[in-house]
Amino acid sequence: MALRSVLVTLAALAVSAVACGTPAPTLGTFGNSPDDDGDDGDGQKSISNSDAPAATSELDRCATSTATAQQLPLHMVLVLDQSGSMCEFTANVNPRDCGNASSKWQQVRTALSTFFSSPDSKGITVSLVAFPAGNACSVSTYESPLVRDVALPDAQNQLLTRIGQLNPNGSTPTRQALEGALRFGKSVETQLAGKGKVAVVLATDGFPQDCSGNSISDAANVAAASQATIPTYVIGVGNRLDSLNTIAAAGGSTKAFIVSTTNAATVNAELSDSLAKIRGSALSCEYGLPAPPAGQSLDFKKVNVQLTGAGGSASTIPFSADCSNTQGWRYDNEAAPTKIQLCSASCDKVKLDGSAKVDLVLGCQTQGAEVR
Repeated sequence: MALRSVLVTLAALAVSAVACGTPAPTLGTFGNSPDDDGDDGDGQKSISNSDAPAATSELDRCATSTATAQQLPLHMVLVLDQSGSMCEFTANVNPRDCGNASSKWQQVRTALSTFFSSPDSKGITVSLVAFPAGNACSVSTYESPLVRDVALPDAQNQLLTRIGQLNPNGSTPTRQALEGALRFGKSVETQLAGKGKVAVVLATDGFPQDCSGNSISDAANVAAASQATIPTYVIGVGNRLDSLNTIAAAGGSTKAFIVSTTNAATVNAELSDSLAKIRGSALSCEYGLPAPPAGQSLDFKKVNVQLTGAGGSASTIPFSADCSNTQGWRYDNEAAPTKIQLCSASCDKVKLDGSAKVDLVLGCQTQGAEVR
């Protein structure tokens, strides 16, 4: 799925009526086949849009409508290290000058500027937490972001302006900042109520320092406690930071993105690449279901998921309730579905193909395993 297609809600339903030679089923069920005159049986015509994507030949015979699916939104909580060491611009710890273009601080700002303004980030919302700050060793300090709920691309430069007001200094209370950010992330997750995804991105140049209970393992334990619903991604800026992999792995993102500062000329490009990869990985393979017309319900046994790749040919993804078929899809709750989830191989296929499009085809018996 092209990243620029990520939206807060499912796009307006674009549907294409197709006459079927089967009798009209139970009235008032959206997604069932209409009778030959296009009347759904209650005196209302099937909604039609000639621009709707074509279904495969098999689905052509029974499809009542096709809706372009959109990924559920992503809220990214960026946890930015503003400790004094971010001002280093050589391999040595001194001198420090955060105004130096080669400093880690300026390199990170430049990469974030690219990320915040990129059209590919459209639909992503960002909240910013910086550490150390205030009562540096208090988790509650980091539960309230400096800036919150900024939609990307950030045309008003709210995020970059606030970062420009920071004055890097002090130690590195990594565990406390991460725990506070995750608490905030959980509050966002509650507000989204299953209609979006939250991810935390920790960008740091060093090991945790000062404050009690502030080790790599402490930070990893905090990340692990939330990884089932909120993954933690880690960008390490500097050298010999492999221990940050422990936090990333515990947070469900496998390993940290380590950006070496040995060659200042490549730091920005590596940082930008890391942020782009995190963006692609963090975006969920979850899609909202279309709302049925007033007075009707959606027939969950007559929903098919169709993938159109770069070549333009469409293929139907089979249903797999437990994703034992990794090439399939499933409902989040088969008894009372609210969204569609692509299984691992299908998800990877969509993420690897930047022009891939996912459509929901209604009206035909779901292909693959039986929907119960």
